[in-house]
Amino acid sequence: MVGIVASINAKKQEIVDIAELASANTPPTLDPTCTLGDTAAGVAGTYASGGNSTIAIGIGVTAGNNVGLATTAVVGYGTVYADTLVAYRYPNLEVGNYISLNPLENPGDETITSSNLGIGISSRLGINTGSFIGTVFQITGGGGSCSGWANSITTLINEIAALRVSMSEYTNSVTSVKRYKHRRQLKYWSINKSISIANSSVTTNTSILSILNNPANGGPYLATG
Repeated sequence: MVGIVASINAKKQEIVDIAELASANTPPTLDPTCTLGDTAAGVAGTYASGGNSTIAIGIGVTAGNNVGLATTAVVGYGTVYADTLVAYRYPNLEVGNYISLNPLENPGDETITSSNLGIGISSRLGINTGSFIGTVFQITGGGGSCSGWANSITTLINEIAALRVSMSEYTNSVTSVKRYKHRRQLKYWSINKSISIANSSVTTNTSILSILNNPANGGPYLATG
């Protein structure tokens, strides 16, 4: 699963790189027909068509120099963030916190890496929830390099959508195993919580006996029955 997410993010980086190539195009030196769209709708149509095909969020319009372009002309843009693999976890269960009174308090998400694949009660793909990758633009205009860039972006978006769909089979299977693990963790936590309480009682009783047996307190006191 981690490998699939890495592939998705590598393709996102390719898309950003292509968008940067197009935005650096200086007509008429390279391709006079290649321009960038100036509407949010145009950017959304390319990068945010919904579901597994959504690559960019935070879509809007602004002056080009606000998004790293050498122009003050209005341009449509979108922001690309990495996909992540996410676990929903209960920290007290995961770390064995038997001091706590509640094994299920303070639950939350944690990013899954190759070192903590088994963590949590579930696994899911977090779409566009990770770190910043870059800014993208709608490539408009005619043929040449411009057309090739636009087609490459479309191909990469379709490939990302397919990878995201493939993730559901893995995350569903892993979540089934993790839910079974969660039930076992609850039982294990309860047993160890009881042991912790018993140990605490032993410590308290030992302390009280020490006080009672101290001659300075009139001890030792012997039990009678």
